Amino acid sequence: MKFQDRALATPEAAERKLLELASAIEADHGRAPVSEINMQFVAAGGSADEYARAVEAAVDHGWLTLHPSGGYLSFTPLGAALFA
Repeated sequence: MKFQDRALATPEAAERKLLELASAIEADHGRAPVSEINMQFVAAGGSADEYARAVEAAVDHGWLTLHPSGGYLSFTPLGAALFA
C-alpha cells in the first residue's frame, strides 16, 4: 500500500481550510453552525480529528470563538481582519 499525503494533515493547513470555509458561510447573528463547517471540511478531504485540532488551534490563536453550546463558531475581530 502506497502512502498518500493528506492535504489537511498538518495543523496549519487544516486551520487555514477551516478559516476559509467559515468565512464563506452565511453567518446567522454572527455565528456559523459547526455542523455545516464540519461537513464542508470533511468533504474537502479532512478528518474529524483534523477538524477538531483546527478548531482548537484557531481558538487558541484568537481567530475564532466557540459558542458555549459547541454548536457555533464566530470570528473574533482579529480573525475577521484576516479576510478584510
